[in-house]
Amino acid sequence: MELPIAFVARMKRLLGSEYDAFEAALSRESAVKGLRVNAHKVSVDAFVQNAPFALDPIPYVTGGFIVSEDAQAGKHPYHQAGAYYMQDPGAMSAVAAIPHDVWQKEGVRVLDLCAAPGGKTTQMAALCEERGGVVVANEYVSARSRILAGNVERMGLPNVCVTNTDAAHIAALFPETFDLVAVDAPCSGEGMYRKNDLAITEWSEANVAMCADRQREILTEAVKCVAAGGYLLYSTCTYSTEENEETVAWFLRTYADFSLVPCRADVVAHTADGLTDFDARGEDLSLCRRFYPHVCAGEGQFVALLRRAGDERAATGRANLAPIPKALQKTADDFLKETLGHTLSPLLCDRDTVFAFPALARAPLSLPPHAVAMGVPLGEERKGRIVPHHHFFMAYGKECLSRVILSPLDARVRKYLGGEEIDVPADCKGYTAVLLSLGDGLLTLGGGKAVGGRLKNYYPKGLRI
Repeated sequence: MELPIAFVARMKRLLGSEYDAFEAALSRESAVKGLRVNAHKVSVDAFVQNAPFALDPIPYVTGGFIVSEDAQAGKHPYHQAGAYYMQDPGAMSAVAAIPHDVWQKEGVRVLDLCAAPGGKTTQMAALCEERGGVVVANEYVSARSRILAGNVERMGLPNVCVTNTDAAHIAALFPETFDLVAVDAPCSGEGMYRKNDLAITEWSEANVAMCADRQREILTEAVKCVAAGGYLLYSTCTYSTEENEETVAWFLRTYADFSLVPCRADVVAHTADGLTDFDARGEDLSLCRRFYPHVCAGEGQFVALLRRAGDERAATGRANLAPIPKALQKTADDFLKETLGHTLSPLLCDRDTVFAFPALARAPLSLPPHAVAMGVPLGEERKGRIVPHHHFFMAYGKECLSRVILSPLDARVRKYLGGEEIDVPADCKGYTAVLLSLGDGLLTLGGGKAVGGRLKNYYPKGLRI
């Protein structure tokens, strides 16, 4: 790996005697493969006991593991079923740095401002879902917002609203609203050199400066969304001080009601301290965390956790839910009773699509108009009936009254993932969930419509293998 000369000089100044070990890690080792178990779908213990490949635990992330390249974990049916998310260990660390008590709060409201492709969004949504938390996940680039929504769908999460707009618009929609705002800022990508050759060829001092300016613009809007007593999580995948400690120091000088707070101890134990040679209003910048490939497994990452002064507030307010037409409400209720045996609330609609967003009952939030995705789309209304959406099966498949359970080794799994019809038991009738066995547990792979022992395949065409 041939590194830019100016970058090498920078890193030698930053690391001193550690530089040789840093360079050796980049040159000798390939990028680490990590996965994070989706606790919304399967417990960590159950997955560990039944994983089809070897797992090396990441000590600072509950449910985080390193896997070998040979495992091909991203191609296993369990991946399609949302049992886990392929994610760099360093990238998992940002959310792992947040205190546990944030996720224990009833109806916690979270904003992921630069969210695609969805690693941190799905990590946070799974952590807060049990207590009725809601995540608004925003992505400025339209194509990337659809990738984000697809990952939320695959993980079967019911408590995420995906938006596609700029930071200023989000700030106008949600003033002082969120208990946690995460800004995984676009950056120069120095920490991704083992994964992305383009990051090396595009690197320049000018690009670093441009990224730092853009990060400050984003933070200027993000800060407006943080509620009193709330947290702001700032992270990058780069090493430059301009984008990291200098940006944090600027932020602290600009916003007097924020202060740096410690990251979780298990993250601190496996990372390097932030650099302290910057004026930061007397704040201890060593509380920031730096991930280096020669210090811990994974790629480069920087994390800073800040908190706004003031008393935390309970999740008050109300969601801006316009009532759906009575006829559509009845159609949706009939569909839910037929497939699940019970209804869901509240229900929303956007044109002919009906959505369930139960978390809004515990974390009231005004949803922005024309969201890319919100909650769980039950399906589209066609001629007085609901045709179910893939996300409906991924979120509620285990509750479906009609189900077919397959072993991951069953030949029907590959046929189903390829979009073909499959044989199912005769007692499968109507809308039917396709489930994978995982030890004694189950994972939803998708769904379809069963008639006469055959399942019409509803697996989305864009996902078929």
